Amino acid sequence: MIVGLSGLLASGKDTVADYLQNKEGFQHISLSEILREVIRDRGLEVNLENLTKVGNSLASNEGPQFLVEKALDRLDLSRDAVISSVRQPGEIERLKKEQNFFMIFVVADSKTRFERLLKRNRLGDTKNFDDFLKIEQKQMDGKSGGMDLNRCREMSDFVLSNNGTLEEFERKIADSLFEMKRRMKNGE
Repeated sequence: MIVGLSGLLASGKDTVADYLQNKEGFQHISLSEILREVIRDRGLEVNLENLTKVGNSLASNEGPQFLVEKALDRLDLSRDAVISSVRQPGEIERLKKEQNFFMIFVVADSKTRFERLLKRNRLGDTKNFDDFLKIEQKQMDGKSGGMDLNRCREMSDFVLSNNGTLEEFERKIADSLFEMKRRMKNGE
């Protein structure tokens, strides 16, 4: 089984990946981490501007499946895997060609996500709520280049809301995994 993860900024994608990796034995690879490697290899600073610029350039020049292909090359496809940071419809289209692929989109309200963003203190994250909302709008609408999170959400098999406790969210992840296994068993 391959699970793709997409979602809003700081919504809980890493929490889903950690759950699948640590509690279910999935392999985990992040498309964002592969993109960060490309940026570092080019001698560029890893920041939101370069992530967007290089990501869009790769999608335009190499095709929207470029990062997914790199991820699939690094995985042992005989084992369950989770691929996080899927942000382009073309990435999902490529992954849907894999057997037993399921897509999860993670959502949470904006204030909760901004608080999480500040708490995680990741390099390149904004510290301004208005900027946070502007960045998210660009990622959602598909007009800023490769990212089109609205379309990614539409293409997903599951949409998980992460506004409650960690325990509640983990139950939703477990329920979704149960449903994926049921669908696989029934050939759906």
